[in-house]
Amino acid sequence: MAVRVGFASIDGNILDQHFGHARYWQIYDIYEDDAEFVEVRKSYPACNGHCEGGFTDLIELLGDCKAIFSVKIGEGAAQAVLAKGIRVFEAQGSLVNIIAALIEQHALEQLQGEQPAGAT
Repeated sequence: MAVRVGFASIDGNILDQHFGHARYWQIYDIYEDDAEFVEVRKSYPACNGHCEGGFTDLIELLGDCKAIFSVKIGEGAAQAVLAKGIRVFEAQGSLVNIIAALIEQHALEQLQGEQPAGAT
């Protein structure tokens, strides 16, 4: 069973976007020993500078993900995402390396089979 994960990345190669500023999300299904690219999802930045709230559309866009990765996420945004049952991680670097580390370290195994809040 796969874990669907969203990565805030403009070009699909580097995790390089702040959650509230992200314009592109690279969506992957991560399996026990492999990962499969699903699609790119375009979003409109929820923040222009410092931001409080207003994440509903972005959270809905990522609602089928069990985890998201961004370079940075504010506390309010992280709480809003977590409240929908989506795990939040901060990281930087190559998507290939991040995904490889997730697989190698079995970092997402506990999320397999879990449904995000509100999912049916």
